[in-house]
Amino acid sequence: MARVVLIHGAFNELWGPNALKARWLPALRDGLWHHSVEIDDTDVEVCFWGDLFRPQPNSESELQIQRSHLGAADSLRSLPGHNVIAALGLAANEAAHERTIEMLRIIVTTPDLRARMRARVEAVITDNTRVIVAHSIGTLLAYAALCNNPHWRVHTLVTLGCPLAIPSIFQFLEPPPINDMGRWPGSIERWVNIRAIGDKAAEVTLQEKFGPRVEERFIDNGHRAHDPEPYLNAAATGAAIAAALV
Repeated sequence: MARVVLIHGAFNELWGPNALKARWLPALRDGLWHHSVEIDDTDVEVCFWGDLFRPQPNSESELQIQRSHLGAADSLRSLPGHNVIAALGLAANEAAHERTIEMLRIIVTTPDLRARMRARVEAVITDNTRVIVAHSIGTLLAYAALCNNPHWRVHTLVTLGCPLAIPSIFQFLEPPPINDMGRWPGSIERWVNIRAIGDKAAEVTLQEKFGPRVEERFIDNGHRAHDPEPYLNAAATGAAIAAALV
């Protein structure tokens, strides 16, 4: 039974749980390597929900996504040419943010979609699960699942590139905030939020909306500010996961 559950974010519609695990497990192990901690394949499970968003040709939602991609391309053309790597990273970051917002719109307007997504998490959490690691819009799913299952024995939530404090996302939390403050997610003992410099999705500190119990950590992912692999292999991420596995 998995002690670590990984929940992906946007841009994974064309993958699957096995493919994502093959990509992310080495990065997860590299993060733990900093702290001399090893983990078996069977200790890790990927909660996969991307297929629920696989593009439907000519649907309105897909046309909206295509328009957001065109906007990102226009932004790229307007960036200075003296730093191509930085320009590409900035454009990719903008595109990821726009796609996250578009996915949120689909989530909140599609009947039963949240329940179907949450069921994916509930299917992989067991009494042995010690830590949930969620990336990007996957943090919305992790938060809702933990809040709706306070009996879970999960010790630590690690969020990577987390947009939950952004106003356009915060207002749609499940359960909803009280007096403009988000609720603590279930019975977890630690919430460690890893934020990369330049990651637009994570530019608002979670402590502003969820209180000082959230532990904020800053890292530098270079031009891949929002990508999951640099988040997973960071020493700060490894430290939070390693502590939960002790």
